[in-house]
Amino acid sequence: MAEITTIILAAGKGVRMCSPLPKVLHPVCGRPMINYPLNVAKAIGSKKILVVTPPKNQESVVSHLKDFPFVKIVEQKKPLGTADAVKVCAPALNQEKGYVVILCGDTPLIKSETLKSFIARVKAVDATLGFVTTRVENPTGYGRVVRDAAEEVERIVEEKEATPAEKNIKEVNTGIYCVKSGWLFSVLKTLKPHPVTGEYYLTDIVEAAIEAGEKTVGFLSEDAEAFMGVNTPAHLALANEGMRDRIIGEWMAKGVSFLDPRHVYLESDVAIGAGTIIHPQVYLYGKTKIGKNCVIECGAILKNMIVGEGVHIKPYCVLEESRIENDAVVGPFARLRPGSHVGAQCRIGNFVELKKTKMGAGAKANHLSYLGDATIGAGTNIGCGTITCNYDGVKKHQTKIGKKVFVGSDVQFVAPVTIGDGAYIGAGSTITENVPAGSLGIARGRQVNKKNYVRNHRLHRKT
Repeated sequence: MAEITTIILAAGKGVRMCSPLPKVLHPVCGRPMINYPLNVAKAIGSKKILVVTPPKNQESVVSHLKDFPFVKIVEQKKPLGTADAVKVCAPALNQEKGYVVILCGDTPLIKSETLKSFIARVKAVDATLGFVTTRVENPTGYGRVVRDAAEEVERIVEEKEATPAEKNIKEVNTGIYCVKSGWLFSVLKTLKPHPVTGEYYLTDIVEAAIEAGEKTVGFLSEDAEAFMGVNTPAHLALANEGMRDRIIGEWMAKGVSFLDPRHVYLESDVAIGAGTIIHPQVYLYGKTKIGKNCVIECGAILKNMIVGEGVHIKPYCVLEESRIENDAVVGPFARLRPGSHVGAQCRIGNFVELKKTKMGAGAKANHLSYLGDATIGAGTNIGCGTITCNYDGVKKHQTKIGKKVFVGSDVQFVAPVTIGDGAYIGAGSTITENVPAGSLGIARGRQVNKKNYVRNHRLHRKT
């Protein structure tokens, strides 16, 4: 079986993105868009994967590609067009035989299943060259596929050089090729620059193959969205929308319910368990993993969260880089900052903020509290308005509260401080010393009532 080498073209200037970030590094559902063709190249069984990068902004692209050890980077020193970008890969291929698959780094919606069918078709007829086409209503910016009276491919013409009649053609070249290696690099040497741009176009290899009588396959796919190139911020928004729809569809097929799929925003690395219900305006970022049979209500934002089974996240919570165990309830309007751990069956209520805090199983903090750099034992109740004063202006300090502790309302724990198991803390206390297990800790001034104060005050008040 003929081996496959994949070349991914990522040397475009990306001028229309109007951004200092290289085009192929713009994110689509949380991943730089070049990651998608890279993963497809791997999925189709490529023996070798080459990425062609430009000299300008190369550092950031090269730095990103270090996460892909199976990739070899090839620099296109001068922007001389797509054919030249492929030609500079010749030394890296070292005259290897087989087929070369050529992809674009700015087409994040391509599918490995489509490419596998395309490559299988090319190999089945022993074609020298195959390329993928599709039909679009607005072909602006794409090379048009010109066919003869017998519907055989005649040539591909770039928009800059197309006639008015050719510009009306809706079948376009997607920029995806599968070509026999030896023939490809032989013919690239014969191409001439186009008079309008001075660039070498890869599309010219189609006409060269036809003129030479080489077997050519024009593989038409009706899935136009899968081949959309991202050249502008508007294209990027469409790519994100298309990828979200695809991801949501995959999760729905696995038993996840979305009450309004149009208004849920999630990234490619998110995982969701069957039976979970996602409400509108939910944002799921990074490597968030949600267990089975959860409910995530409107406005919740989760980033790199680990969520157990049966968890209920109420509206408008912001949860980051923390863990929630089974059957816990969080929110509404709760905040988990990085490093927090909410135990099984915990209750974290409205306007409660946790930072690097561990709540034991069944612990509760239902109202208006800040718990930072703290460990709170199982079954402990944290009263409304409780604060762990963890920062002394120089260093952070720990608050340790044992199991089944009852903390009254409006308590401040001045860390470092330790509260033993089963202790009671009186409401309104400022706790600066350790409280032994089973003890009552109370730290507030004695109440004084002054009789007739108001009446006397008014009698002596000057008018």
